[in-house]
Amino acid sequence: MKIMELKEICWDRTVKEAVWKKGQINPDYSPHVLRWDKDGRIMMWTKFGRTDSRFGWTIQALEPLGEGGLDNLDNLHPVSTYSPKKQHNKDMDSPSTGG
Repeated sequence: MKIMELKEICWDRTVKEAVWKKGQINPDYSPHVLRWDKDGRIMMWTKFGRTDSRFGWTIQALEPLGEGGLDNLDNLHPVSTYSPKKQHNKDMDSPSTGG
């Protein structure tokens, strides 16, 4: 297991909530349930750490921790774990089903 992967598993709820709030809000959806990352990919709060869902997300450091970045809130942001290439024809969940 990579150090970064281990670190991601250890985020407590307070940090996850603070980073989640940095995601972009769409007024058509509850910001407590759905947000978008900086690249416009959709994330669902309940899918934290999931790579098998198009709505999965994780916490990423803007300046990588291994390159001198800090794990403080200023350096952290939410990012979708969805990769269309990996998920092609495999992932059928949707926001309405919570997949």
